[in-house]
Amino acid sequence: MYAQAPALPPTNLGLSDIYDGVAGEPGFVYQGYNQLYQTNHIYNANGDKTGSSLKVNSLLSLQQLIYLTPAKVLTGNLGFTVLVPIVKITATNISGPAPSVNPDVLGDVVAGTAIQWNDKKLFGKSFWHRLEADVTIPVGSYNSNYAINASSHLWALSVYHAFTLFLNKNVTVSARNQFNYNFQIIDKPDKPGAYYNGNYSIAVSLLKNLKIEAVAYFLTQIVEDSYDGDHNYYQTRYQIPTTKQRVFGYGPGLVYFLPGGILFEGKVFFETDAKNITQGTRPTFRIAIPFPENKK
Repeated sequence: MYAQAPALPPTNLGLSDIYDGVAGEPGFVYQGYNQLYQTNHIYNANGDKTGSSLKVNSLLSLQQLIYLTPAKVLTGNLGFTVLVPIVKITATNISGPAPSVNPDVLGDVVAGTAIQWNDKKLFGKSFWHRLEADVTIPVGSYNSNYAINASSHLWALSVYHAFTLFLNKNVTVSARNQFNYNFQIIDKPDKPGAYYNGNYSIAVSLLKNLKIEAVAYFLTQIVEDSYDGDHNYYQTRYQIPTTKQRVFGYGPGLVYFLPGGILFEGKVFFETDAKNITQGTRPTFRIAIPFPENKK
């Protein structure tokens, strides 16, 4: 399948979990993410493990800057964000040649606009949530001479809703539900299909500033990939049942808070239920540092 249909662009798989719906007071927030992905196996369209020994691994460093304005829109605060990914990709194959990898590391930049609602009520509980629309700008490292690039070389749009519900002072539930639409790969007839991805977290306080969490993510492709507008091309050409990709990841996490709202989050995801995609492990580290305009 990997040589037959376009891969889905990178997306937020477990990068943000605890307090995902919380953006704090108006001002700037810096978030940094580091995520290692290690392939264990490749699975086909039926969810069966293939005999391939190909391993495609990556190390991501993602920098995000958020600005939450005091301006009100639909009773929430208007916000803006930009994300810049740096990713190092490697490919190995002990039973044959490995696909070529572009050594350049700049991924595609993402810019977004959001509305953030702070400390509302749901079932009488404190409820923070955000609606955001993002555009992926294909400015990353791409060279058609390589099989694998840091850039997906296409424009993409996504919309997500993130929330955090405070059940009590010790337990929070957070989730992000995101829908993604891809345009055609630049200068090619291939177009990855639209897909959904979500992040989920339940966090419980161990100490005043230390929380343990159960985290998960889910990705499922909604629309078949297409070639020159034909959504049945890959099935007809390669006799495969579907090009749709799917994977589920789950694992434990720890979160520590410093004074001023600084957050450190470490977790690891173990993938399962993969179709048309690699299945592996995904250790992830996140730091968030707020810079409120009006410090209390």
